[in-house]
Amino acid sequence: MYLLDYFFNNPPRLDIFYPRKTTLPDSSFLLYGARGVGKSALIVNYLLSLPKDSYLYIDAEDPIFVLEDIDAKDLEEYIKEEGISTLVIDHYFESFLEYIPKVKNLIIISREKKDLNLPTIKLNPLDFEEFFNFQKESSIGYTFSLYVKYGSLPQIAKSKNSFAPKELFFEKFDMQDGKVLLILALFHTKVSSPHQIYQKAKEYFKISKDWLYKALKRLIKEEIIYQIPLYEKGFGKKIILYDFAFCKYLNKTLNFNAIFDSIVALALIKHNIKIEATLNPIGYLTSKNELILIAPFEEEDKEWAKIQNSFGFFTKLNPNKVTIVTVSNSYSFEIKNLEFRAIPFYEWVITLE
Repeated sequence: MYLLDYFFNNPPRLDIFYPRKTTLPDSSFLLYGARGVGKSALIVNYLLSLPKDSYLYIDAEDPIFVLEDIDAKDLEEYIKEEGISTLVIDHYFESFLEYIPKVKNLIIISREKKDLNLPTIKLNPLDFEEFFNFQKESSIGYTFSLYVKYGSLPQIAKSKNSFAPKELFFEKFDMQDGKVLLILALFHTKVSSPHQIYQKAKEYFKISKDWLYKALKRLIKEEIIYQIPLYEKGFGKKIILYDFAFCKYLNKTLNFNAIFDSIVALALIKHNIKIEATLNPIGYLTSKNELILIAPFEEEDKEWAKIQNSFGFFTKLNPNKVTIVTVSNSYSFEIKNLEFRAIPFYEWVITLE
């Protein structure tokens, strides 16, 4: 029982916490989301609202569990003896306990959605509004430049420490997953297939095709990476890693256009907007037939000329609406009764539903 005493008497603490949009219920639930999105911090802050000594927080990834196990029956007895009303199991995996003891409120935290007959809540990386609330700067334009630099993973965004991406990489990913992630970073915003990814991985590592395909499926399921289907039907899908700043740490050759492209794509994904990628011009077609074009720095006259020269594409697509997402430019024009409106990212993103 000393192990349970240890967790009970040493609950986790936060030096600082920045509010998230996600609201947690006063009852049992499963909180899931990819590595590094802030699940543990959200729950630790939540526990501060509960009466002292009413909860037990157990981290299933604590190194002590390499040497010892917790017996489910002992845990159940401990909950009764101490009058614990809320049990939290962080970094949960199926074989951690023989069974989950009965308790008034059960909170499970995991990387993926689990079939545990609990209400489920998903936590995404920070969106721009959440990042803005993290900052002391009042200028929205300057805050966006920080967002591009530090990204949407709270551990990196809060610290603004150049070592934070490295710490997150080695803390959250083992050697095998790390290798796969490094290869995937080379394909960020590019169209590829699992076979192409395998061919590239072979150039650097001795790796099994079956193992790599399974790793890809696992990382897709966890939403570490996204595969966006193409509007122009063809071979492969567009690869997007879940955080652009973290991807820049992994792929030092990543340019700003690719980063900005992924910022827009991830904003659409986080708002649960179904999209297909267009390649020429670069953009995304939504399920409501709105075309989102990526043009971070393009001036109005140059964008007009580009669209005019390839207007056959727009005629064929026949979108309901065309939005050009920029870094800071605003303008609008009309070609053959189709309106094109350019808007800075930080103004556009708050309009998403």
